[in-house]
Parts: sequence; C-alpha cells; structure tokens
Amino acid sequence: MSEPVAENTVARAIALDPDPFENFYISQGFVVGNLVFLSGQVAIDEHGKLVGEGDFDAQADQAIRNVQRALRAVGSDLDKIFKVTVYVADMRYRENVFRWRQRWFQKPYPADTLVQATLGRPERLIEVDATALLRGRIER
Repeated sequence: MSEPVAENTVARAIALDPDPFENFYISQGFVVGNLVFLSGQVAIDEHGKLVGEGDFDAQADQAIRNVQRALRAVGSDLDKIFKVTVYVADMRYRENVFRWRQRWFQKPYPADTLVQATLGRPERLIEVDATALLRGRIER
C-alpha cells in the first residue's frame, strides 16, 4: 500500500526574465520540496538566439551557463547538481563532454547519462538537463 501524497506538496515553476523558453511553451523547470528539476538547456542566449554555431565547446559552455542561470534563480547552483543528462547530436563529441565535465564540475561528479539524439534543430549540438538540491550540499 502506498503512502498518500502530502496535500502541501507543491511544484513551483522556475521563472526567468527574459525567458527564452516562453515561445516554446516549456517551463524552465520546477522546485519540488528540496529538489530542482530543470528542462533541457541548449546553447541559446536569454533572448533565444543560438550561441556558438558549429562550435561544440562553445555550445556546451552556454548550455551549462543556462543551467546555472535557472538554478541561481531559485537559490541553487552548479555545486548542488547530483544528476545530469547530456544529449549530443553526435557521439564524436564524447571526448569534448569528458573535458566539459572537468571544467564545470568537481568530484564527486554528478551521476550522468550521455545520449546521442536529434536536438530539435540541426544547428544544436548539445542539450543538458539537471536535477539538483535546492538547499544543502553534496558530500565530497
């Protein structure tokens, strides 16, 4: 028998201004209790313009800066991420992803899934979604 869901459980949407997702009818993510669940972030600026066309590393860095922006909007940050899913347009970028992880994260690195996928538009080379703590810390 499962426990009933607490009536006070709330999923609070993350609001950004400007929000580049607004025209796509997608939420940035939600805070549920002490967890932050983000939508996949791609290499676009605050106004939805692609950053780093044809440059995987530039796109990867922009995508993680977008993750960071969404997390900071609710009082979290990259050091509270414990799970990421990284979608790449081509697995030939695998080694780039390894270097990217080292630039943006520290041990223990977040749990991670790496997937080759079609990313909505052909010029997109990477998308990153994340799950993080709102408060607290990752034990290192």
